[in-house]
Amino acid sequence: MAEPDRSPTGAPPGMPRWVKISAVVAGLLLGLFLLLKLTGLAGDHGPQRHLSGMPAGGAVASAVAPVPSPA
Repeated sequence: MAEPDRSPTGAPPGMPRWVKISAVVAGLLLGLFLLLKLTGLAGDHGPQRHLSGMPAGGAVASAVAPVPSPA
């Protein structure tokens, strides 16, 4: 059975280049996200952005008309 590739020092091979690049890109994106959120430059995003016209109680008006009761 063939031995795995090893360097002349006998150490196992390092991480593949694509893993290193992916980790750097993910770290940069995370850092950019945190920077934007902490400085407020990202804007007012979040669930409350879309519910700005809602009453404080959070009740949602029904889109279905109530059925009138028989008289």
